[in-house]
Amino acid sequence: MTKLWAELDVLIDESAVVGSFQLILDGRFVLFLYQGSVEGEPQHGMFTFGYNTLSDQYEASWVDSWHNNTAIMFCVGTSMERGFSVLGNYPDPTGRPDWGWRTEVELVDKDHLLITAYNIHSEGGEAKATESRLSRVKK
Repeated sequence: MTKLWAELDVLIDESAVVGSFQLILDGRFVLFLYQGSVEGEPQHGMFTFGYNTLSDQYEASWVDSWHNNTAIMFCVGTSMERGFSVLGNYPDPTGRPDWGWRTEVELVDKDHLLITAYNIHSEGGEAKATESRLSRVKK
């Protein structure tokens, strides 16, 4: 299930999300392909992440059919107690300074993953933007 906020504490959408996680390139990276909807319109996305042993940091990239238009968002970050947090940015469509986008990935338990993203306003301040609670489907 994914929730979407457009403004501080104003939930604008809640929808089911389905996806798959795949280890790629001999387990060096994880690829998360997903689909859901925003206000009834189908959306698709891809989140690739891994740990860069040379720079000693987590790295990730986001592409999707809603947030990023045709851009790839590159992110870097550090570990958390049960996962990691990465920070990227994206251009303000009005030409003002870029906004930040912080993503936390938390392994709740062996069958549940929480991915939470926060918008960081170009003038400061952070607000929850998305929250995806994912459950493993056992075959």
